[in-house]
Amino acid sequence: MNAHCTRLHLFMDGELSESDAEGFRNHLPRCAACEGGLRDLLQLELLAARALGTGVAEAPAAKPEGNVVALGAWVRRNARVVAPLAMAASLCAVFVPRMMPAAEVPAVVFLDNQPTRELEARLFDPRADKHRPYSPMRGGADGLEAGKVTLPLRPLAQMEERKDFRGIVAAYVLHGQWQQAQAVLAREPESLARNIDLSVVALQEGRYQDALMLLDKPVVREHPRNAQALWNRGLALRALGQKDAAAAAFEQVADLDEPGWSDEARGLAKGLREEVAR
Repeated sequence: MNAHCTRLHLFMDGELSESDAEGFRNHLPRCAACEGGLRDLLQLELLAARALGTGVAEAPAAKPEGNVVALGAWVRRNARVVAPLAMAASLCAVFVPRMMPAAEVPAVVFLDNQPTRELEARLFDPRADKHRPYSPMRGGADGLEAGKVTLPLRPLAQMEERKDFRGIVAAYVLHGQWQQAQAVLAREPESLARNIDLSVVALQEGRYQDALMLLDKPVVREHPRNAQALWNRGLALRALGQKDAAAAAFEQVADLDEPGWSDEARGLAKGLREEVAR
């Protein structure tokens, strides 16, 4: 491994100078580790396109600036390097044994290795819904400290292969990759899980009334004791200034006796009741 081996993501994101980018292009065919990293990227693109039933994007992408190199254009220009890797990625995607047990997801994917959480809302996937103390990120445009930890591509590709879309959405949201999460959600049929995850997106974007509508739909009303729906509903009502209703939603969560979550819900409800009483 040398200095080039740390630059794959910088190269793909167009963050290298032209001279460094050219050096990486020359390095790539001679480095098995970087070839493997590029293969993971290509496999993820193939699996995502197949899972979503479409190309990479429905709308034309904005023209890149500076040294940003679009993946498709780079692939065409470097066909001799990429073609064998793309074929390997395709074969890997096709011949993954269907009966193999699911690989263990690294802790970093669902931020299990973090002592606190920066997302106040609750996602449907239980792997992303483990309670940790809420510690809002200060000054972040996305509400999450994007870039603090890198979302690895291989587990995403494995989840795509298993059609584990709840896990994919949760991973994207937890890492502040909201557009990618919405792209997956937009192609799912309506369900309790989808509506809960969509409500998280709506809350993040400040669309509190939309979040309530998602959580008040019949598919959610059929599950009146769903903790995630009640929690997100409480957040939306609080943001809309409906403090009594928000407190009632959090009190319902508290009554479910979930480790960690019920205590936090009880504290939120108490604070809202005190605000109303003033």
